[in-house]
Amino acid sequence: AYEQTLNVNAWGQLPQISIDTRYGFTIGKPSRFGAGSYPDERMIQARQQVDWSHGGVLLQAGFDLSHNRDATSLLHNQTGTYSYSSVENFVSDALAFAAFGLNGQLDPFDQHNCDQTGRAWRDANGTLHGLGYLPCYSYYAQMMGPSNWSLSTNDWGGYVASRWQLRKAVTVSAAVRWDRQQVPRAIAALRNPDLPLTEQLPDLGDEWGPRVSLAWGTRRSHLPVLRLGYGLFFGRTPNVTVLTALTQTGSQKGDLNFFMRPTDNLYGGGAPPFPYVLAGEPAAVVKPDAVEFSPSFRNAEVHQAVATLEESLPGGMVLSAGGVVSLGRRLPVAFDANIDPASNPQTITYAVVDGNGTGPIRTPIITVPFYASWPSNTSPTGFSGRINPDYRQVSELVSRANSTYEAAVVRLTRNRRHGLSLRARYSYAHAMDWNPDVSTRVDGPSVLDPGDFSQEYGASDLDMRHSATTSAVWAPRWKVRGWAGRLANGWMVAGIGYFRSGLPYSMRTSGALAREFTTSGVAIEGVGTGMNGYGGENRVYGVGRNTYRYPATWKADLRAGRQFSLGGDRQLELLAESYNLFNRRNVNRVETVGYTIGSGSPGGGLPTLSFLTGLKTGQTEFGRPLNANATRFYRPRQIQFGMRLHF
Repeated sequence: AYEQTLNVNAWGQLPQISIDTRYGFTIGKPSRFGAGSYPDERMIQARQQVDWSHGGVLLQAGFDLSHNRDATSLLHNQTGTYSYSSVENFVSDALAFAAFGLNGQLDPFDQHNCDQTGRAWRDANGTLHGLGYLPCYSYYAQMMGPSNWSLSTNDWGGYVASRWQLRKAVTVSAAVRWDRQQVPRAIAALRNPDLPLTEQLPDLGDEWGPRVSLAWGTRRSHLPVLRLGYGLFFGRTPNVTVLTALTQTGSQKGDLNFFMRPTDNLYGGGAPPFPYVLAGEPAAVVKPDAVEFSPSFRNAEVHQAVATLEESLPGGMVLSAGGVVSLGRRLPVAFDANIDPASNPQTITYAVVDGNGTGPIRTPIITVPFYASWPSNTSPTGFSGRINPDYRQVSELVSRANSTYEAAVVRLTRNRRHGLSLRARYSYAHAMDWNPDVSTRVDGPSVLDPGDFSQEYGASDLDMRHSATTSAVWAPRWKVRGWAGRLANGWMVAGIGYFRSGLPYSMRTSGALAREFTTSGVAIEGVGTGMNGYGGENRVYGVGRNTYRYPATWKADLRAGRQFSLGGDRQLELLAESYNLFNRRNVNRVETVGYTIGSGSPGGGLPTLSFLTGLKTGQTEFGRPLNANATRFYRPRQIQFGMRLHF
């Protein structure tokens, strides 16, 4: 009922309100949902293949075409998102709205909200400050514009492959595949001459992928079977990424994504009072975002190579061991192309607050690069920091990141011999990369600091060092006669066990936008989130990417069943199954926020970085498990019974 008192906008739906990611809460309509429906995807495919065989030679040639058409009416974050760094700030805005309404919150002559600091603070004399006419939230974001869009893409492909049976135990294969992804032209009505790269999508070019393989040996020989293979493969730019670049050009006729700070109201208005949701484009002081492709952007490519040895063992067992190498190249990364190098970055200095000295930052202060709106006497707005001041963040997709994956794999199999089948696999893998942007949506820059790309290098988000899987199915084939057969015949027992070492994660920041003040009290505020104000990866400087790990996970599933003959071809099967038999607690979410950002003060107080030690009542410490067994694969122990009738 209380939430509905905040529902005062033209859309009739409460905006998403996120209050303190540490131990707060979220209410309202999730920003990932919007009005309309999910895409209506329709694909037409045509394929043709010709085979020619003569003796030990097989030749194949083929061609395929995929025409994909997507139509969508879904507009994400249409009702806006308010983000608060603390519960106190949310309460301040909520009480101000209850007492003064929308029209009375931001009155410079009746100040009862927050000032530029966004919080209460005391100067060197102990005098309390912080009262002003600005909202108390950290930032507000909203998407607006048309919701009905459609696009079509064509994917062309052709290949030639050959296989030679040189000898009875030697087979060689070679092939080459050609691919081309054809993306649509820019929408004429949304062409934006202010941002030339938004006026056309890149030509992704022709992609040629050679592949070769060798197989030497047979299972009937006394020597192991050797298999070698190499191939070059190409990724695909998702249609949703293409659609984002087509529709978010910064044109007033397209989709407009706005990011608004409370201090934007100091210079002509823009950021709305809580909980208002903009029904149209805000005042000119707030500029929209845009998305563009780099002219050199190309689809990602991956080089894959594999080598395996396979040996048959007594008892119907087959043992194989091998190695895999995968090299990703030209993976996508997003940068903010509207950062003015003449004024950014400069630096910001934080006072480090650590209650028990357990945080990774061991110095009392830390100075890092700072991407912000800087006071300027030559800029018409009084601030510099953007190359084109008519736009805020311009996300440019660049083919820059690489990745490396190496793995050793051992497999042991036994196929239904005397009613027993076994499968066992263990792999040791190591994956490193430069933090490619794996999201299909373009939500802004994806790096920590564009001036130091080396900070992106680290363990991949998918770096699973150890993994093992075992499975067994036992269905004895004995046929016991008489009354004993009624108890002994028709049984089946199957079990599967999984083990995975923990995936890596990075330490991140949350809280207020990075903000400091000049000696005259003018606020210098980051152009985005994060401790450097860049708005990309909200990681902590000095702490490597993906240097922490989730706990290892494992589980066991078991099935037992029995079949009863009902005569003829009819059989009744009774089953008992247990998932996560031992009720293992598998953690799938931990607290990744290590430091919270607090604003500086006009009196010269430094902005703060406060480590989440867990010493505060109700505060969650960094690395603490937040959720477990909350996925489809990992869940609490479940037992179920079933019955099947075969006829």
